[in-house]
Amino acid sequence: MKKEELLNGYFSHSLTPNQEQLFESLLAEDAEFKAQFEFEKNLKLAIKETESERLKTKLKTLETEIKTRKESDEKTQWFNWKIAAAVLLFMSASWFGYDAFFGVNTVELYATNYVTHPNTVFPITRSDTINSIERQAFVAYEAQDFDMALTNFNTIKNPEEYILFYKAQTYLELGDLEKAKGLLNKNTTEASSFIGESHWYLALIYLKQNDIVRAKKELKLVLRQQNYKRQEAKKLLNKLS
Repeated sequence: MKKEELLNGYFSHSLTPNQEQLFESLLAEDAEFKAQFEFEKNLKLAIKETESERLKTKLKTLETEIKTRKESDEKTQWFNWKIAAAVLLFMSASWFGYDAFFGVNTVELYATNYVTHPNTVFPITRSDTINSIERQAFVAYEAQDFDMALTNFNTIKNPEEYILFYKAQTYLELGDLEKAKGLLNKNTTEASSFIGESHWYLALIYLKQNDIVRAKKELKLVLRQQNYKRQEAKKLLNKLS
C-alpha cells in the first residue's frame, strides 16, 4: 500500500487493523513519512479550526439579525423569516457536512472530556503539622498554582509512582503535552495504581494532537482496566470509529 494511501486512509478513518499497524510502524521508523503526516495533520487542524470559527461567527450574526429585524408588513416579515430559516438550515447542513468530510473534531472531544484529575492520594487538612515538600506540592496543585506545584514535585527525591502521575497532570495543565506523555507512559509500564488513568489521559493527549490511531489504541487499553472511565472510553471509541 502506498504511503499516500495510508495517509488518506488515516484521515478518513478507513484503515484496517493491519494497515493501522503498518501506519504506526512507518510513523516510528520513516522520518519523511512522519514529517508528511505532521504537516497534513496540522494543516487539516488549522483549516478545521479556522472554518469552525468562521461558520460560528456567521451563524451568530445571522441569528442576531433575525431576532432584531422588525418589518411593518406582516406578509413580508413572514417571507423574510422563511428565507432566513432556510439560510440557517443550509449553513447548519454545511457545518455538519464539513465535519463529516474532515472527520471528527478531536480538539473539541479533548476539551469536552478533559478534567483535571483530583488529588486522591494526599489529603490536605488545616491541622497538618508537617509541611513537607510533597504537601506543598499538593497544596499548590489543589490551588491550581501549577507552576509552584511543578517546582515542588521536581524537588521530591525518589518520588513514588503517584507523584509521577500528578506531575504529568501538572504538565498537562501547563500545556507541555510531550513531557506529560513521557510520564504517563512510564506510569503504564511500571507498577502503578494509575494505569487506567494514565491510558485515559494519553488518549486525550493524542486526541488534542489529532492522532486518532494512537488515541483509539489508548482507549482500548482503558477498557482492559477495571472500571476507570470505561463508559467514556466506549463513547469516544464509537465517535472515532
